[in-house]
Amino acid sequence: MFHKKISKKIAFLIFLIIALIGVWFIFDVISIGPGLPPSEGMPGWYIPGAWQGNELGCTPLFPKISPYCNAGNYSERKFINVWYFDDESKFLKGENTLYEYLEENGNVSHQGLNISAELQKVIEKREAKNSWRPIYGPYSFNATEYMSPETSGYFLVYKNSFLKEREDYFIVYYGIRGMANLTEETPEIKKLIAESYYMANGEGKVDSLKPEDKKGNLFSWIETKYV
Repeated sequence: MFHKKISKKIAFLIFLIIALIGVWFIFDVISIGPGLPPSEGMPGWYIPGAWQGNELGCTPLFPKISPYCNAGNYSERKFINVWYFDDESKFLKGENTLYEYLEENGNVSHQGLNISAELQKVIEKREAKNSWRPIYGPYSFNATEYMSPETSGYFLVYKNSFLKEREDYFIVYYGIRGMANLTEETPEIKKLIAESYYMANGEGKVDSLKPEDKKGNLFSWIETKYV
């Protein structure tokens, strides 16, 4: 009888441990999202799969604003650079640091982009290959246009791309190395954005850079025109 009581207690303790581990696992999955990589792997979400063999480290053209950063080459000159943040305060700090750098080293302006036509082509291509990637969210949005002797292109900010409850922030640069006529290159860059575009959360946001000291004021008087 004594041994049976001991065995029941041991069995109960084992059951309790397993149950606690199960609860911890469930909450952990909910907090990070099922199937999502750790923070260091998150920049890959905005580097199209076909380019992942061409991935580089974070570009030296801009300051190191996040430890989670990667770049993908599209051609000899065209590339995407992605910074990921898993915390809003770190994102805001990195956004502000980057914007200050851009103002000091090149010309920064505001531009509306409409990628509806480019996204439709991407959708048709994926359907033909029986592949799918969520592209909810806005197809027209504001972007930060940047021009300098070293690189020119557009910055976009993606917020809450996966779940409303998750703190996921991406700053993505779609650019060209060296001197470039950005007006002429914009159609090709819009194709890059469409290939890279990811939004699984219908309430996610896509917008331009908005550093803290300029939020709500930056270019607010300009009528947005989309290209």
